[in-house]
Formats: sequence, structure tokens, C-alpha cells
Amino acid sequence: MTDKLFGTTGVRKVYGKEFDLEMALNLGKALGTYVKSGTVIIARDARTTGLMVADTLAAGIMSTGVNVVRGGIIPTPSLAFATMKHGFKTGLMVTASHNPPEYTGVKFWSGSSMGYTPAEEKKLEEIYETKKFNVASWDASGKETVLENIVNDHIDEILEKCDTELIRTKSFRVIVDPGNGAACVLTPYLMQRLNCEVVTINGQLDGQFPGRPSEPEEETLGDLIRMTEKTGAALGIAHDGDADRVVFVTEKGEVIRGDRTIALLAQQALKNSKEKTVVTTVDSSLVLDKTVEKSGGKIIRTPVGDIQVAIKVEETRGVIGGEACGVFIFPEIHLAPEPFLATCKILELMAQSGKSFGELIAQIPQYPLLKSKLNCPNDKKQAVMDSLATTLPGKMKDTVEVLTVDGLGISLKQGWVLVRPSGTEPVIRITCESPDEDITKQILQTAEDAVKTTIDAV
Repeated sequence: MTDKLFGTTGVRKVYGKEFDLEMALNLGKALGTYVKSGTVIIARDARTTGLMVADTLAAGIMSTGVNVVRGGIIPTPSLAFATMKHGFKTGLMVTASHNPPEYTGVKFWSGSSMGYTPAEEKKLEEIYETKKFNVASWDASGKETVLENIVNDHIDEILEKCDTELIRTKSFRVIVDPGNGAACVLTPYLMQRLNCEVVTINGQLDGQFPGRPSEPEEETLGDLIRMTEKTGAALGIAHDGDADRVVFVTEKGEVIRGDRTIALLAQQALKNSKEKTVVTTVDSSLVLDKTVEKSGGKIIRTPVGDIQVAIKVEETRGVIGGEACGVFIFPEIHLAPEPFLATCKILELMAQSGKSFGELIAQIPQYPLLKSKLNCPNDKKQAVMDSLATTLPGKMKDTVEVLTVDGLGISLKQGWVLVRPSGTEPVIRITCESPDEDITKQILQTAEDAVKTTIDAV
């Protein structure tokens, strides 16, 4: 049995090379066989292959006697919310998240609003590999219907979780950049409901992502940075393709790393909750630990992936969870990433304090943190990581501890480095941090050289 169908979150592959409609059909059959009965909801982002893949998944599911509800083009968090609210057996999101447009894939959500756990993915994969699918008779096949108003219902729920009236009194000007992705159908309208003056760029659905690459990073957000700074906007808001991530830009055009934003929101959450646990991933800044501890909380770290965070949030009754890439999980609403409530919480903090986002985030310290990624074929990844596990700790200066929670993490006397294979792309990712910029650069250079050498040698 292959172990390469599922990545960090669901299935994500290049359409036409690694993924085709036969795979989608068999995934649908496998899922229908797994859930046995009831109803599955299917939605998609704006990718050009999305409708074909969704149609084919639906056919596979209905062939096993399981019903299908179609949700149209909506954000992943809205799909997860609808799955929970309506009691569907599973929610399927046809998306490749922040990956380039040639990728497609499927994310799986349970009725609890949490993504499929590794154990659930393994069971589904076993059915997919054995092809022992249920086959319904012609008169017992599943039925297909359409569910309207998913986004409106989601917005209503979000607005109940923040001080809507206070935010409305401020009439904040916000610049929204959905990146031509699924957030086009939600974020501008949510901001309007909060009486914000909304300016949208890259606001039309387009699976080619013509405005910018789908992943919202400082180097891809030039237009948003300039517009936020030059128009006197209070906040810049950027999403990825399926809108499970959000990245914020200050009124001065500074792009804020997600772990600093988690720290800011965690401070507020810890004040208002008896629960004291904050969950994040192994690649988040030490600043988050220091901020949470100062606020009377404790940090728990997980492997990379929003499902890993969600599992631990549920298990530990965490008050908030998140990833540095821009994932925020608020268990008060559901266990999927919730970028829209994160946006409202930022506006609420601004309204309550009378401070700008830049002033608020300035209270959260910042350590130099650098990231890099090196191309590495998927079939080489394991051998590369096995080799690095024996060689890299000795090449780093002042190694204190070696961790293997997710990839290869090395604690140093003056910082840390994490080397891990991507679960979604043919690359090895490197993240490092220390209190000093020059030291951080040295750590990154040493790690990059070692990884490059190893990839070439394997």
C-alpha cells in the first residue's frame, strides 16, 4: 500500500501528472464505502479543474448509495462549518490550498468540523488501495441536492463571536486581497457587515490566480502593502486559494508573521478564558512561548498541519491554536482554521484599545526568523532526511538537543533550526531563528549547505 496519497492535509497533487479523474472517482467510491450511509457535502475553490474533480467525486460517492450535497465555490472554513452545522457525515473541499494553479486535491472534514485525522485517512486509503468498494443498485444510488446560503450562515455565526456593535462604530477602512481565491465570496461581505470601508483587490474568482501567487507572503503581497500604506487603511487582509489562511498588513505596510498574530490574539484569549493552553506547531517563533507564558498560559507544540493543531486543541481544551503560516483555530466556533473570526478579533482589539494594528503588534517582540525551501523529489525525501538525521546535528554550532516531532529539529545554544520535508510539494523546508540576525543567517546557511549536499548525494 502506498503512503503517498495523503500529505500534510488531505490529497494534493499536480493535475494530469499525479492526479486524474480516475483517482477522484475512486476516492469518491472509497469515501462512500467508508461512511456507508448518510450525506456528504462537496464544495470547491476557484481552481480551473475544481468542477470536474467535484463532479467525479460526487459520482463515485453516489455509486455507493451515499447522498451528496453540493455547496458551490466557498472557503474551506465555511465548508467545515456547514459539515458540522448540518450533521453531514463528511465534508469534501476540492482544493490545493495555497499551491500553484496546476495543483488540485481534496481536503476531508468530519462532522465535528475537524479535518480527518491520520487514523481516518489511513482507513480511507486502505479502501482506496484495495478497491473493495460498495456498489449500490440502480434504484439505491445516492441522490444529489444543493445547499444555499452557506456563506451567509457562516458570517452570521462569526458575527456572534465578536463585539460587532463596537467594531461598527469605528468604520475601519480595510484592504482585502483574496488572491482571486475562495475568500472573494466571503471576506468583503463580512467586512461590509461590520460597517468597514472595504477596498478589494484581486477580488474576482479566477483559478489561474492572475493577481498574485496563491500563497500570501511578503514577497507576493506588494500591491496590498502599497495600497494599505498609501490609502490610510487600518488593516490589510490577504488569503490563500481556499481561504483557510489569513495574513495581516499594518497601516504602515508591514506584513506580520502569523506566529506574532497568534501571540497577540492568545494574550486576549487567555484574559477571557479559564483555559490556559495555546497550541502551535514546531516551526513557530519562541516569541509565542514567551508571550503566552507572560500571560499565564502554556504552549504545546505539534507537527506541522492544521489537523495536528486541531487534534491537540480538542484534546487539551486549548483556548486558541494556530500556525505561523496564517492558520488560526478558535474552538468556540469550530475546529477548522478560522481566518475570518481572526480578522474580526483583530478589529475588535483595535476598537477596544483605540490603538492601530501596528501599535498592538509592536507589543509582541520579534526575533529574526528565516525560511528557505530546496527542491527535492518526493521519492528522495525519506533518504535525505535519514541521512541528515545523522549528519546535520554535528554540522551545527553548539547543538543542545535533537527533536523528531516533525522532521528534524535542532535546538542550539543561540537559536534553533527545523528541517522537514513538505507534505504538499517536492521540497525540503528549512526554518531557523535566534535573537540575533547575523547568527540566524549563519544557521540558515549551514543548514542549506548540508541539505543541498545531501540531496545531491542521495
